[in-house]
Amino acid sequence: MEHLSSLGQAALAALIVLALAPLLEGTVRKLLAVVHSRKGPPIIQPYLDLVKLLGKEDLRVSRDWVLAVGPAIYLASLLVAAGLAPLIPGLYTDVGGDALVFIYFISLSALTMAAIGFAGRSPYSTVGAAREVLLMMAAEPVVAVCLLTAALSAGTLTFGGIIEAQMAVPSLALVVAGVAFLMALQVQVGKLPFDMVEAESEIMDGPLTEISGPQLALCKWGLFVKQFLYTGLFIQLFVPWIVYAVPWPWAWPLLSIVYVFVLNLVAVGVQNAVHPRLRIDQAMRYAGAVLVVAILGLAYAAMIP
Repeated sequence: MEHLSSLGQAALAALIVLALAPLLEGTVRKLLAVVHSRKGPPIIQPYLDLVKLLGKEDLRVSRDWVLAVGPAIYLASLLVAAGLAPLIPGLYTDVGGDALVFIYFISLSALTMAAIGFAGRSPYSTVGAAREVLLMMAAEPVVAVCLLTAALSAGTLTFGGIIEAQMAVPSLALVVAGVAFLMALQVQVGKLPFDMVEAESEIMDGPLTEISGPQLALCKWGLFVKQFLYTGLFIQLFVPWIVYAVPWPWAWPLLSIVYVFVLNLVAVGVQNAVHPRLRIDQAMRYAGAVLVVAILGLAYAAMIP
């Protein structure tokens, strides 16, 4: 029964993220419009876009099985990661190797997105997929190193143990890892200046160029979930006291969601509004510098018991 309860909590957390992720994207779009002195779309526009795509015909450029099942695998892998991560306080249970399992599923999502692009057999989708692979090679190690640093500092791979250690005695290694994680956030969510994977003015819609209808809706929804996922994980692992310092446990889930929206508006929305797109080589150099910072945190955590 306890195992079923854990699965139920993880599923409920994933469903909450799935429901709120499009609203998060809508608020970022609205901020972008305001900064550019435009009215912009309503904040519920992502929901309207998803409903429209889900109602369209499923057209494919080939019978490749990757195009048939890839979008579902992409969204599902991110939802599993959302269920594992402590995004909603009270709706997660440690499973032993949370950090390692989380890294596996986010890597699976990135590889699936790249596979979708290559399966499209279009010059545009192939270029987008190649850029996805390059950014994955640059950004995913940063997330992995930051999580391993947090696990090493806390002496446990479970997210709950990491949060408890951070609340008890925050270490310098965790501070460095948190800085690196935050610096890599924009790369992970694929917003300006790191949206070269889906640079519409250059390569149309990147890896998603050759898919449409429900399959495109699943991929877009996954991108929204990814944005919520990384922001929420940063808050819970590296600055949990801004949530748990409040003496009312019933308010923790609501506060966590509010902080996710605020951090996205500040760290993602503002950057998206004021920075031009970088070239892929510039993005790789930036990610490399962030990785060095993350490795320094890991080295410090390994040296200090």
